[in-house]
Amino acid sequence: MTRIHRLLTRIVPLALAHAGLLGCSASANLADVVATQGASVLRSDQFQSAVANSNVLVAVGANGVVVSSADAGKSWTRQVVDAGASLIGAAVCPDGGFVALDFGRRVWIADAAAAAWTARPITTQATPLAVACDAKGQLWVVGSESAILSSADRGATWRDASLGEDQMFTTVQFVDEVHGVITGEFGNFLTTRDGGASWQPGTPIPNDFYPYSALFTDPQTGWVSGLAGTILHTTDGGASWRKQPNPTGAPMYGLARHEDRVYALGANGLVLQLADGQWQPVEGRAAPYLRSGFSLEGRGLLVAGGAGTLDIVSPTPATSK
Repeated sequence: MTRIHRLLTRIVPLALAHAGLLGCSASANLADVVATQGASVLRSDQFQSAVANSNVLVAVGANGVVVSSADAGKSWTRQVVDAGASLIGAAVCPDGGFVALDFGRRVWIADAAAAAWTARPITTQATPLAVACDAKGQLWVVGSESAILSSADRGATWRDASLGEDQMFTTVQFVDEVHGVITGEFGNFLTTRDGGASWQPGTPIPNDFYPYSALFTDPQTGWVSGLAGTILHTTDGGASWRKQPNPTGAPMYGLARHEDRVYALGANGLVLQLADGQWQPVEGRAAPYLRSGFSLEGRGLLVAGGAGTLDIVSPTPATSK
């Protein structure tokens, strides 16, 4: 399978394959929400990531769309930074500034108000697939060709630590100031213990696993979600993985933590909650897919997805068995 074919078969299910469903999937409730928000959020929007600082919520998606809210999601302001841009990821940095990842090898940078966005090129021939901002405010981008790039000046210059292999890295996360995790196709699993100065390959995730999303709550404890609704869990920093049953069988495109719970977000607007080692469906959304979730302290889980889905979910705490 060629690299381009792999890119299409892996990325399209997350971002594009549901496009044909957009016209018929939105509920009357969603239509009402869109009506009250005017033209700020459209049923044709395909949101790929949502993040927030202490004052502003931000979601990004296809066609260069960026929406922001300074009133906890009651109303949204719409911007199109570049109609040709495909914004596939976003992160918020410790100073409150925002970054959006453009499939076209750019990052878009904004301050804590998210009022104006500036594009900066990523100096690579690889296709960028995921972005993070670490505790020091450095940007990290991973992607095809086992790309690992970092920037200490918000994208003005880049350090390249790519491995030069024909492999796609699909997620990057910093758990704390020194520990970070990268996952990718063929079960690739890399960690850092020195803030990204070096990355060490770990034990591969079994069965050539392709991660849509990864979430670590500490250096030892994490989850990955992938094809066919598979969710795997580790408690030893990735040395071993155990499958956790997904009762829906639906693919989960995003993993998020809110308060003391872990959530999975996926096809058909599904939201799953992990409780007592079991994944349980909770409050979802009438959407072709959910792609991203971000915890809003004391308010709920900000979720973003297809058909202009952008909302705050307040899952009911699961009852312990």
